[in-house]
Amino acid sequence: MANQALYRRYRPGSFAELRGQEPVVRALQNAVQQGRVGHAYLFSGPRGTGKTSTARILAKALNCTDLSSDGEPCGQCQSCLDIAHNTSYDLIELDAASNNKVDDVRDLISRVAMGSPGKAKVYVLDEVHMLTPGAENALLKTLEEPPDHVVFVLCTTEPHKVVPTIRSRTQHLEFNLIDGDVLADHARWVVEQAGLEVDDEAIDHAVHRGAGSARDTLSALDQIAAAGGVADRLDAVDTVIDALGGQDYGPAFVAVHDALRSGREPRIIGEALLDRLRNAFLCAMGADLSHLTDAQQESARATAALIPPAGLTRALEVLGTALVDMRQAPDPRVDLEVALGRLTRRDLDTDIAALLERVERLERRGPPTSAGSSGRDNPAPATEASSSARRAAGPTSGHERARAAIAQIQAKQTEAEARPAASDAGGSESEAAPPPERAPRPTLGAVRAGTAPATQPAGPEPSEADATPDAGAGTAEAGEPLPSREEIVLAWGDAILASLSNKARIRFQVGRFLAHDSGRAVFALPSQIQIDRCDEVRDEVDSALREHFGRAVPMRLVVDDDSTAPPPDLRAASPRPAPSAGDEAEAIDPDELMDEETVAQEAISNLMAAFPDSELVSIEPPAAAGQQGSGQ
Repeated sequence: MANQALYRRYRPGSFAELRGQEPVVRALQNAVQQGRVGHAYLFSGPRGTGKTSTARILAKALNCTDLSSDGEPCGQCQSCLDIAHNTSYDLIELDAASNNKVDDVRDLISRVAMGSPGKAKVYVLDEVHMLTPGAENALLKTLEEPPDHVVFVLCTTEPHKVVPTIRSRTQHLEFNLIDGDVLADHARWVVEQAGLEVDDEAIDHAVHRGAGSARDTLSALDQIAAAGGVADRLDAVDTVIDALGGQDYGPAFVAVHDALRSGREPRIIGEALLDRLRNAFLCAMGADLSHLTDAQQESARATAALIPPAGLTRALEVLGTALVDMRQAPDPRVDLEVALGRLTRRDLDTDIAALLERVERLERRGPPTSAGSSGRDNPAPATEASSSARRAAGPTSGHERARAAIAQIQAKQTEAEARPAASDAGGSESEAAPPPERAPRPTLGAVRAGTAPATQPAGPEPSEADATPDAGAGTAEAGEPLPSREEIVLAWGDAILASLSNKARIRFQVGRFLAHDSGRAVFALPSQIQIDRCDEVRDEVDSALREHFGRAVPMRLVVDDDSTAPPPDLRAASPRPAPSAGDEAEAIDPDELMDEETVAQEAISNLMAAFPDSELVSIEPPAAAGQQGSGQ
C-alpha cells in the first residue's frame, strides 16, 4: 500500500486541531453549541488553509452522538468515524470544477430531499466559482430554502467570482494565511508524530515553501524527508541579493549561470528572488511579518538594510516585468539576465526609477569622505573650479538660459543708455562714441543736386532731424527719469497710438521705439521722407505722450536702417472703433495719397541706400525725337 501523504495523514479532525483560523472556529463552535447553524455557508480563502477540512469537522459536529459542551465532536462515535473514513452518507462532497454543468446540479438537487442516517446532511461544493451560469441559477432556489436537515457548505479560493445571488444566500466566513511561527510549530509537531529526521533548517525551508498554506508546508516537508534533506535550495538567490546591494554584476551572473546549468528554470529563480525582495520591502515599509518564520524575518531585515527602499521597489518592478515577459519569450534566460543587468549596473539603465534609486543611495551615503586632507582644508578652489567649469559649459537648464538672456538684454540697454552720458562727459561731440543708429539715407533731392556722397561714410552723420532740435522736444526734466523703453512701447501699442488722429496714426504707425538717448526717446522710421511727414504732426504725439505719462516725453526721430523685419502691427493689440460718419473725411487723408513722382522718389532713395556705391544716371530723350513724336 502506498504511503499516505503527511497532509492527508495529519488532516485536522476537530476544531481544536485547526491552525491559524480562530475567528472561523469560534463562529462555528458557537453556532453548533447554541443550535443556530445556518442552512448555507461560504468558505473562502487561499489554498491549503483548511476550508474543506473545516466543512468535514462541521459535518462531524452536526451528526456527533456525543457532542461536548463547547461544540467539539467526540471523534469516537460511529458517525465521526464514518466521516473520517469517507464512508458516511451524511457527508457528500462534490467537486464543482469537474461537475459544473446544469445536469450535475439538478442531480444533486433531486437527492437533497432524501433522508440520511444522521441528524443532518452536509453538502460540500468545492471550487464553487467554477459553476456555469446555468448551474448557478439551478442551485439558487434550493440553496435559499433547503430541507431542514440539509446544510450547504460552498468552498472557493476566488470569492469575487461567485455571483452575488449565491453570496447573499450564505454566511460568508473568510480563511486567512497561517502565520509562519504557527506553521513552524505545526510542522515540528508533525515531524515528532511521524518520527521524521528533519532539522530546524529544513523545517524553516518547508514553512517558507508553504507561504502560509498548511497543506503546501506539509507537502514540502514530505519532500524534504523523502530526499534526506533540502534538495531544492537556491543558493543563487543569496548571491544575487548581495550583488544587488553591492552593485556587483559579476557574482550575480555567475550564480545565475551555475543555477541554470544545474537544471533550474529561469522562472523559478526569478520567483524565489522576487519573494525575498518582497519580504525585504515589507520590512522596510514597517509591515507585519508575523506570517514569516524567525529566520525569514531576520533575512528580510538584513536585505532591507542592504538595499534602500527605492532599490527594492525598482527591483520588484523589473523582475515582475521579466517574469511576465518570460511566458512568451523564446529563451526565458535572456529576460532574467537583462533584468539582473539593469539592477546591478545603474549606468546601463536611464529609467526615472533607476535615477531616483541612485539619488537615494547617494543621500544615504552622504558626502564623499575619501577626499584628501587638502580638499577638506581648502574646499574653495574646488568650488571655484566647478563654478568655472559650469560657466564655461554655459547654462544647462531652461531657467538659467532665460536668466542669461535677460541679463544680456539688460546689459545692452545699460550700455546704450550710458553712451550719451559718456559723450557729454568727454567734452565734445566729436570725441564721443558714435550712437548705435546708422547714418540716414540721402534724400532724393540731395542725390539729384549732387551733394550726397557717392559712398556711405565710415561714421554716421546726423540728419537734419538730428542736427536741429525738434520742435517742442527737449531733454528729460531734472530728477524725473524717462519711462523705460518697455513702458513706452506697451503704452504706445495699448493706448497712445489709438488715441491719435487718423493722420498722425497713419504716419507714426510704421515706426518703433529703440532706446533712450540723452534724455530723449529714440523713435525710428523707415526713411527720411517718413521723418519729414511725421514732423508735421509732431505736436499731437507729444501731447498724447504727456497726457498718458503725466509729464513730457521728448522724442528724437531717426532712420531705422537696422530693421530687417516689418514693424509689429500694434493696431491688432488695441482695436479701434470704426470711424463715424462725421470722421469719413478724416479717415481718408488727402495728404497720404502720394503722387507718382513721390513714389518714384522714395523708390530711388531706397535703392541708393541699399547700394551705396551706385550712381544715379538720368537719360533724357532727345528734344528732336520728342518734337517729332509730338508732331505725329
